[in-house]
Amino acid sequence: MDGRWSSFLHVWYAFDRVRAGSVVLPRQQLLYIVQASPSLKVNSIGVDGFFGQEIDFDGARTGTGGNVNFNVTLRPTNHLELRFNGSRRWLNVDAAGGARARLFAAGVDRLRAQYTFTARVFLRVIGQYVTTRRDPSLYATAVARKDGAFSASALFAYKLNWQTVLFAGYGDNRELDDTSQHLERVGRQFFMKLSYAFQR
Repeated sequence: MDGRWSSFLHVWYAFDRVRAGSVVLPRQQLLYIVQASPSLKVNSIGVDGFFGQEIDFDGARTGTGGNVNFNVTLRPTNHLELRFNGSRRWLNVDAAGGARARLFAAGVDRLRAQYTFTARVFLRVIGQYVTTRRDPSLYATAVARKDGAFSASALFAYKLNWQTVLFAGYGDNRELDDTSQHLERVGRQFFMKLSYAFQR
């Protein structure tokens, strides 16, 4: 279905069979996509994902869950662009006594900001956080109850002329420590790059 603000809606039902190890399992899902471009400042907004059955590949069984992906692009000014992407996914499986329990829940949040000073100069900053929460009692092998990682980067670019660009950047990566439950730095990078196009 098409609508106002260049909007679009697509919903469909899918069923298939998925191999998990030596077992072939059925899967039925309701999938959806919704997108729109309301204005110049809210350039685009959308959500997609599914609800229904999903496969636990570690336990070779069919569970129920869902996935929701959200994205939005904002342009508050002529020079600034903001892009946000968020994703949530979860899976529930049968536990002892026939009750349903959450096997895992995972999320990803990513923000990208770019400021264009002139046609020659821009600055881009990206931050992303990934987290997963699990119930170890529902897994056949030992797993961590919670994982988390954060990454950030900054990139500055200056176009010297139409075929030469200078880049300078910084990156920082952190992971969640099991003991302190704090994000500890595991690496960082500084770099510079000069890009030049040769012509024959």
